[in-house]
Amino acid sequence: MILHYLYQYVKFGKFTTFFLIVMGGILLFRLLPKSRFTISKWAAFLLIFILGLSLRIGWLHYSAHTPMSHWNAGHMLENDWINVQAIELAQNGTWFHGPDGLPSGRRPIGYPMFLALFYKLFGVHLGVVWTLNLILYGITFYFLFQIACMIFNENIALISGFLFAIYPMSVYSIKLITDEHLFLPFFYGGLWMLCSILKGRKICLDWLWLGLIFGYATMIRTHTIFMPFVVGFTFWLLKRPLREVLGKLLLVALVMQLINLPWLVRNYKVWKTPVLYTATAYYIYPQMNSTAGPEGGGHIPLKGEPGYSAELDAAFRSGNEGKMHQIAGREMKKWIREHPLSFLQLGTARLLDFMCFNRKSGIWALWYEYYPGSFDSRRPLPDKLRKSLEEYAFAFYYIVFFSSLIAMMLLVRQHKALSPITRNCLCVLGLCFLFWFAEHMVIYPDRKYRFPLEPLMLITTAYFFYHLKWPSLLTSWWMKAFPSRRTTIKSV
Repeated sequence: MILHYLYQYVKFGKFTTFFLIVMGGILLFRLLPKSRFTISKWAAFLLIFILGLSLRIGWLHYSAHTPMSHWNAGHMLENDWINVQAIELAQNGTWFHGPDGLPSGRRPIGYPMFLALFYKLFGVHLGVVWTLNLILYGITFYFLFQIACMIFNENIALISGFLFAIYPMSVYSIKLITDEHLFLPFFYGGLWMLCSILKGRKICLDWLWLGLIFGYATMIRTHTIFMPFVVGFTFWLLKRPLREVLGKLLLVALVMQLINLPWLVRNYKVWKTPVLYTATAYYIYPQMNSTAGPEGGGHIPLKGEPGYSAELDAAFRSGNEGKMHQIAGREMKKWIREHPLSFLQLGTARLLDFMCFNRKSGIWALWYEYYPGSFDSRRPLPDKLRKSLEEYAFAFYYIVFFSSLIAMMLLVRQHKALSPITRNCLCVLGLCFLFWFAEHMVIYPDRKYRFPLEPLMLITTAYFFYHLKWPSLLTSWWMKAFPSRRTTIKSV
């Protein structure tokens, strides 16, 4: 099972050709004579930002997507749920009900609350959403640039910014009402603060600000529930006393839950059982038992099948989302404990599929925007154009994935030559990736959930592009591979 998914990474195909062409283009660019024309860092930053803003404004005008503004008996997408819940919250204070009018814990509340605030201030208009998305893009762009600056240098930061400005998934998704637009500024803002602390910046009550930032980020997208451990790890890298490290970890975790307390209380009142963020274990459980495969396709065990739970069946018939969530979570943990090897196999294959670039499920942003009933039928996306846009996104990610992977191997090889700040910041980002990967050994491999990691991969991709030089690149590799021929090479 694992070998099948691993093979996707090593086979030669069209995307490999694109990768080699891009690498060749960068090497040829290095041979061009250096221009005497210079531009300041902030002027280049502004030009790149305007390029990204223009692409996103252009897509907002072109895309025919229109999210729903009321409950619909037919198929409703994730962004429809967010929009309707935000409208209800803004207009009549309805606190996260589903289409049946019953309290729901299906979605994280962070983004709908944020959107509802602006609907309340400026009225329920889609122009409010699009404007917010553009502003949030700008904030994300700034934090990504600053993180890259602190880890490497301004030139690599500018390359990272340029790659993000033209990143297809970021451009395509600008028309969607999706959690990631708000999640990225909070997540990256918190990472920027951690990098600043590693660089020696003193922040008064740092645990409070980190708790508030990561607390709200987790209310937007629950993936970052692990951030207290990353904060503790950051202070451990600074060689702080163990008491301080544990204190920061616990204080950040406490603040994260304090701001989430109203939601915890509401969920307990409704279902008489604790639900921390979202009642989603019932939807994940079909993908984490003996019936599931790496790409999903499983189901909750039925009567007579291994793992069947009469208690879960009764909770489903009662409609108690909290009980369903609690029992399904317990059954998942039970299956993992009783089948550790099966879990490791399934989880590893799932992670390989999650990070892959194959065409299995198309491009999620285009899929959401052009799902039947989700766009103006008078302005469909032509099949040839859709194919081209999808191929561009797949090829772009392929190049980013392998460039980032090669960059990480180079950085590991050269770790002794790196500055302590660079090493420590990369360790913090690496730990975030490891926690994210661990989560997706359980969660089904929806590539939409990979998007928050992709701009961070652009930083190491930019490092690779910046250090890709000819002929010193091949010369250094040759000399390391054949040290006995070092003298011959030098004499050439």
